[in-house]
Amino acid sequence: MEWKREIQHQAITYMQSNKDFKTPKKIVYVTTVRLPTEKAHGLSTVKICEALSSCGYEVDLIIPQLWRKNGGDVYGYYGVKRNFNILKIPCIDLIPIRFFDKVTFLIQSFSFSFFLFFFIWFKYWGKKNEIVFFSHDYIPLFFSSLLPFNIFYDIHHFPGKNFMYKRIMKRSFGFAVQTKWKISELGVQFGIKPEKIIYWPNGTDVTRFDISESMNEARQKIGIPLDKKIVMYTGSLFDWKGVDSLIRSIKYIPENVLVYLVGGTDRDVAVCKENIIEAKDSRVVFVPFQSFLKIPLWDRSADVLVLPNTGKQKVSMYYTSPMKLFDYMASGKPIVATSTLAILEILNKDNSILVEPDNPQELAKGIELILRDNEVAQKISAKSFSDSKQYTWLERAKKITEFINKHA
Repeated sequence: MEWKREIQHQAITYMQSNKDFKTPKKIVYVTTVRLPTEKAHGLSTVKICEALSSCGYEVDLIIPQLWRKNGGDVYGYYGVKRNFNILKIPCIDLIPIRFFDKVTFLIQSFSFSFFLFFFIWFKYWGKKNEIVFFSHDYIPLFFSSLLPFNIFYDIHHFPGKNFMYKRIMKRSFGFAVQTKWKISELGVQFGIKPEKIIYWPNGTDVTRFDISESMNEARQKIGIPLDKKIVMYTGSLFDWKGVDSLIRSIKYIPENVLVYLVGGTDRDVAVCKENIIEAKDSRVVFVPFQSFLKIPLWDRSADVLVLPNTGKQKVSMYYTSPMKLFDYMASGKPIVATSTLAILEILNKDNSILVEPDNPQELAKGIELILRDNEVAQKISAKSFSDSKQYTWLERAKKITEFINKHA
């Protein structure tokens, strides 16, 4: 397809145009993320590393060496190019013991960051003027900041006020944010000037959703009914995702409609069924975690894709840039979403049906509109698909590397 060839051409052209750096450039991405992982932050980590490398940088991704069994080859698990290096260093991994999750995670993070400090010293010291240390995790970035390297902070959750955050905010020469709200708030709380901040949302790999299967063929492959209308949500079942509103909307939706929730853990499903009476309805179907490589099939099989984020929590209202949103858009399927401030940066009345957050009845009305009005469904689907082409990992990486080229 023409648009697919254009995206590939952009990557090659951009890389060629950046061959003439005044000094060789390397980005070292440090993170406590377990890889591979079923959680979305693992995908975003490897995709941005792949994209940064496509922009002409040599990229090292440094992750913890964990004792627990991992999911195998990282590159194959996520279907990414082997154009960046993955390095593992030790940490104290007590999470399999599972006594206090937060405590064991902090032990892992601090021990990893401690070993990281010495690893950086010995491996990169002679190249300190050529390297940018990059992370969305503040603890390893803090330890990196104790050495005289360039520091770049990719802010996912909004930073707190402890001494580690304060040092990172002071030492970082640049920041990336996924929502506009963070730009003004960083100025208010930390005095960060807008010119030091790159705004670009999360993204997707548009070409990954260019699959040949029709809706019915996709359903046959993954084993869901051909004779039902399917409303679908893919992703985690955390409370701020607003999945409870989608589950509660089932009583307002026609009987021939099934609601599929794809990706929750057994523990999350149990909590839903314990706390939400409608979760016991046979029309609510919970599907365990699916490979990221299979998500295009699941999205293609749906009549409606739903993003029901709550309006009651800051992470949902201001911080999040949901990767599933961009996947939904690239799938070419109609989207019903709640009108939180973060989502309204991407969606509008032309590319989606927007409804009030935390209102199951209004959510059901939006879903019903799509199911009964094919013209509306096709119109918003075409617009969201067209809009998705700008929200790629390569475009995000371009913004970041252009800033690094200018300021590092």
